[in-house]
Amino acid sequence: MHEFSAAQWIVETAIREASRLGAKEVREVHVVIGELSLLNVEQVRFWFDVLKEDSMLKGARLVVERREGRVRCPHCGYEGPMEVVDDPAYHIAFPTLACPSCGMPVEIVEGRDCLVKHIVVVK
Repeated sequence: MHEFSAAQWIVETAIREASRLGAKEVREVHVVIGELSLLNVEQVRFWFDVLKEDSMLKGARLVVERREGRVRCPHCGYEGPMEVVDDPAYHIAFPTLACPSCGMPVEIVEGRDCLVKHIVVVK
């Protein structure tokens, strides 16, 4: 259901902004989805397509830009991509919150977001 809520928020945001701009319809909705948001992009697309029906987004296309997760280590100063554990026993690949350089806990600096970047409308 996480993806349903995200898609619902995307649709509502696009409709609100298009209405504010006086648009008749929305052609494209461009979003940024961070790797650490734990959103499945294909499921977001599915729910977007379901939720846009009977609205000014009916013919709109969802354009997704993926944002890589980045971390910062307060211990050694490392800043960059995080390690990902891909063990078949877990059935998924998941990011670790340990520094790839020194192994200490890290702070997430990028990649948890889900945001509407811009919309393309017809007035």
